[in-house]
Amino acid sequence: METVRNRILVIPDVHGRDFWRMAVRRTYCEKIVFLGDYFDPYESEGIDTGDTCEIFCEVLDLKKENPEKVVLLLGNHDMHYLSNQFRKLACGSRYDNDFAQMNACMLIGHKKYFQLAHEEMVGGKRYLFTHAGVTSSWYERHQGLIKELTATNLNELMETKEGVEALADVGKLRGGFQPSGSMLWADCEEMRDSVPFPDVYQIFGHSQQKSEPIITEHYACLDCRKAFLLDEKGLKTM
Repeated sequence: METVRNRILVIPDVHGRDFWRMAVRRTYCEKIVFLGDYFDPYESEGIDTGDTCEIFCEVLDLKKENPEKVVLLLGNHDMHYLSNQFRKLACGSRYDNDFAQMNACMLIGHKKYFQLAHEEMVGGKRYLFTHAGVTSSWYERHQGLIKELTATNLNELMETKEGVEALADVGKLRGGFQPSGSMLWADCEEMRDSVPFPDVYQIFGHSQQKSEPIITEHYACLDCRKAFLLDEKGLKTM
């Protein structure tokens, strides 16, 4: 886990949107962390599949050009194209049957560039970045599999059948049967009821907000179509 002396640019759920472009171009930072969900645009926003693919390729190019600086996390809207096992267990919210094969090819062909979790030390504080956040109840259900709560251990869940099964947990608030969803599916309401983990601050997206983020003492839900800057003073909107 690296110690970042200055700033991390955090980009919440993309879904074919381009709000992140200007922030990337104008912001000096040591790291850029995308929180996942590159595919499956909202019809109400007027973004089509062609736009989504173009934006995804831009994000991918940014990663290729800056492999150590840019971190690309996976969201549930990416994982259901990347893993048939995940899709069958968790189902696919806004899953695009017409372009599923193309989306899958783009993700599978570049799988090495993506991960589930990332962590950094900023100002002596440990930050854990995931798509939807890690709730205490989901972690306790799978603690034997995950072991210690680290980004490295969470990333290894992608490599086994049991790990993908754990990632496919969907909570009751999202139409599933579990008390809470996985780090790809947890609803922000589930995080409010979660027992905070000691010595870690969580940053995630997934639960879309109308205009402003939810920032608490223990976590931040940033899915509101804005980029954020994290430095030793905390989070702020770009």
